[in-house]
Formats: sequence, C-alpha cells, structure tokens
Amino acid sequence: MEKSPMEVFQAFGEGMMSGTDSWKEVIAKDIVFTGPVDQVKGLEAFAKLNKGFMPMIRGNEMKQAVEAGNFVITQMEMDIAMPSGKSIKLDMTEWYEIKDGKIQSLKVYYDAEEFRKELK
Repeated sequence: MEKSPMEVFQAFGEGMMSGTDSWKEVIAKDIVFTGPVDQVKGLEAFAKLNKGFMPMIRGNEMKQAVEAGNFVITQMEMDIAMPSGKSIKLDMTEWYEIKDGKIQSLKVYYDAEEFRKELK
C-alpha cells in the first residue's frame, strides 16, 4: 500500500533527525530543491546541501503541516547556529511535492537577508 504524502513527509523528517541516511529512501533521484540561497537538482546534490545545513540546526518548531493533493505544506521556525557564532531564527514555509511515494521537489521560502548577512 502506497504511503500518503503526509506519511512520506514524516518519514523524511524522522530520517533527517535520526542522523542516518534513511531519509534518502523517500527522495526521488531527480529531486529539485529551490530555496532563497541555493537551488540544486538530483539526490546527490540535495544530500550534499543537507550535509552542510543540518549541523547548523539547533532546534525547530513545526507550526503546522497541511496535506493538499500531492503536496505537504509546512510552516516552521528554525533556530540556526551561524558560523559567526550568532544564532538566528528563520520563519520558514516548505512545499513538498510527493508522487509515487517519493519527494519530487521541495521549495523553501524564508527571508534570507539575515542568513546571507551572517554568511558574508
């Protein structure tokens, strides 16, 4: 039985937080990631992007997650430790497109200005 988009999203989140590569099982090989700072295509590029970003996360709070058709849309707040030592909070919205039990695309929206300032 195929997993619902929400179940696929939850498996992805649990896998990411576990520190294992189990999240890769629910990612399409040709995933497209689009965000305000980076855009990548393909599982390897997406994995590399996450490998650099995940250690910066100090906490997150899911405000809401909604399933609509093939999409899961989230609103969350992330506490990010920047290389400068400063911590910033990102109010983030994510759009996951899920088909055939795999995340096909992920679009992330947040105000990247403070994030960019800290990376300079």
